[in-house]
Amino acid sequence: MKVLSEPPMDDGELTSALNRAERALERIERALSNRQQAPERDEELRAKVREVVEELDELIRQAAA
Repeated sequence: MKVLSEPPMDDGELTSALNRAERALERIERALSNRQQAPERDEELRAKVREVVEELDELIRQAAA
């Protein structure tokens, strides 16, 4: 099996490729930092759901009385 090699990159192509890789890493870092904030947001949503469920329970008790 013959493997074809790519022609060497010139400085401009190499710089462009490195810039793209750096931007990709920055996007990954932003995504990870946003994901780390998710548990806080999840806890806020859970608290709101608990509150709403309690209100619904109270309405059901009042309707049943």
